[in-house]
Amino acid sequence: MPAYRHIDPAVLFQATGHDLEMFRALSQTYLDTSPAMFARIEQAVRGGAPQAVVQSCHTLRGTVALLGASALVARLAELEQLVRHQGVAATDWLAETTVLVGAVEQEVRRSMLDYTGAQA
Repeated sequence: MPAYRHIDPAVLFQATGHDLEMFRALSQTYLDTSPAMFARIEQAVRGGAPQAVVQSCHTLRGTVALLGASALVARLAELEQLVRHQGVAATDWLAETTVLVGAVEQEVRRSMLDYTGAQA
């Protein structure tokens, strides 16, 4: 089985008390809700709405932290802080983050199929 590069399934597995059924259910909940959460960030960045960017980043960041998606957590925290202090987002931020969000989603889907809790 290929290693996970963008998530750490053990983080969510630990948070569920080692319950694989709950692990998979929460993973599916992430897959069902994250596109809309990221769309709110995109809309806020494009619309120049700093408060909405901060709030939306904070919400998605809490969700992806449960997945052990540390690079995405850091990226969202970086944007949140940037907007808090400067009120703007870098123009290339959305494109780069969209790629990262897609990679996380792919690994979450894979983890639902092949993660058993035995992997580190």
